[in-house]
Amino acid sequence: MANISSAESRPTLGQSSSLFSRIKNFESGLVRCDIVFGMPSQDCRSTGICKLNSDYQSLHAPKNDCRNTVAFAGKSGDGNQITLVFFRELLCAQLYSRHFRKGMLEMKEPCPLPEQLAADLGINGTSLLAGTYRIQESEGCFRVEVDCGNLFP
Repeated sequence: MANISSAESRPTLGQSSSLFSRIKNFESGLVRCDIVFGMPSQDCRSTGICKLNSDYQSLHAPKNDCRNTVAFAGKSGDGNQITLVFFRELLCAQLYSRHFRKGMLEMKEPCPLPEQLAADLGINGTSLLAGTYRIQESEGCFRVEVDCGNLFP
């Protein structure tokens, strides 16, 4: 697929406006998040989601090493799932190839969900659960609904 950016590329002002207008097609109440891919037990290497940091947290930004991207998170279903919306332009070729190309996001391990983000979105759970999740693509966005549960205190 064409137009996949490198980790160092950032959208221009015009691209940002275009990116954000696309999420209007999704339900309201989305919150911007920084996503780090990998497995928590593997120091954020391999597949899956290792960390999800929302704007509510004052954590330092992850290294710009093609393991992280920006996404938007929202409540899905009865609060037992979280919807993650990723922009294709913000994925480096390695992230796209490893996590999105086959149409499924594989999470071999659970990922802690920030408590404040879960509370504000009305999510019933403390973690994103391990599993294989279908990726829906529309207008340059990837949408994934991930199950949530109470694995972490």
